[in-house]
Amino acid sequence: MSYTFNYDLGKLPRKFFREIAKITDKQKLHRKLGKASKTLVKKFRVDKILGIQVEDAISVVEDLTDIYLNNMVHAEEFKKSKEKILLIPHCCRKYMDSRCKARFDTKFSSYFCSHCSANCPANKATKLGESKGYKVFILPGGSCIKKILEKVNCEAVLGIACPEELKLGIMFVRSKNKIVKGIPLTKNGCSNTKFNIESLKEGLV
Repeated sequence: MSYTFNYDLGKLPRKFFREIAKITDKQKLHRKLGKASKTLVKKFRVDKILGIQVEDAISVVEDLTDIYLNNMVHAEEFKKSKEKILLIPHCCRKYMDSRCKARFDTKFSSYFCSHCSANCPANKATKLGESKGYKVFILPGGSCIKKILEKVNCEAVLGIACPEELKLGIMFVRSKNKIVKGIPLTKNGCSNTKFNIESLKEGLV
């Protein structure tokens, strides 16, 4: 967990995310979005709904905007890429103890899903990714990305994480000359995190 606060974006209305996409598309340059982010926070009462400080709410909105912008800019390149990998955060596993049968491989510093729980978000994401031909990794932390990229041939990376971690991951993957898109967690924390399964389906092109 990178933020010093927890959030649950699932409490926000869907039109909030459509508004982010609309503003991102209009503004073109994310540096212009300072005032727009504050306006969104005020309009949708993001700080009140999430129970966080106004400044923190603005940070989340700005990070989400950066991620949406990156995804839009590189959508076509990503779609045309052939070898792709999916990175899933281990904190979205249903169980964070021995009940989870995921196998940890030190070669990649990654867990590999054993499909032990049908309603486990990590299991669902793994099945979706594999059905689309992705190599899927479940990461204990963002620092594991470096080892995976050193060991695995790929042209593009799709990652699921909290917005702040995604921004850092996107910067790192791009520095390795690979195409990257991100799916923000809708609920962060050290366990029981959540992401939107429909957003993942849309991202797995």
